[in-house]
Amino acid sequence: MLKAAGTLEDEEIILENSVITIGGAEFPDLSGIKEKEQVEKVIIEKYPGMKGKLSDKWAGEIFFFITNIKKGDLVAVPLKTRNEVLIGKVTGDYEYRQLSDFISHTRKVRWLKTISKGEFEEEYDVDLNSPEALSLINTDFQKLSELVEVKSLETITQELFLALEDLNLTREKLLELTSRLAETEEISEIRRIAEEMEKILEEN
Repeated sequence: MLKAAGTLEDEEIILENSVITIGGAEFPDLSGIKEKEQVEKVIIEKYPGMKGKLSDKWAGEIFFFITNIKKGDLVAVPLKTRNEVLIGKVTGDYEYRQLSDFISHTRKVRWLKTISKGEFEEEYDVDLNSPEALSLINTDFQKLSELVEVKSLETITQELFLALEDLNLTREKLLELTSRLAETEEISEIRRIAEEMEKILEEN
């Protein structure tokens, strides 16, 4: 799980450019990094007072982002400006791209879907308010399959077609009942037609 950028503009950038980021945009291109200690050295050069556990932890997160995440891995990105979590599949290696003041260390992804934060926290037993910028989520195969399930264009088109058919049938039924209503003055018949209309509307 990767924490998203902090502004609406940054979130729009990661969506439009199909990228994930680890932050740390103040640091230079890290493409040549081979060891976590190299990242920590870069951090301490920028922030001399940041030594010990804090610099070690931050270096570990950045190093993991650069070297350990692989193509095909799934990522979850909780958005800060919306009550949603983005789900994506990693498609590229580490790239240094200066996309904003926050975003420069990136990897390409293919966004698959969004789910609500509440559903995500409950389903995967995670705390979205935790301070970690990067954390691993353990889940079983069934949950993983549900997470990456994406409907094909053919399936979406078929579902839309069936929904439109249902709407047309409902429209025809209502038009028929409206016609019958206009032709009768009997109170009992009017009530019966009104009940039928109400039932149709409740079902749809």
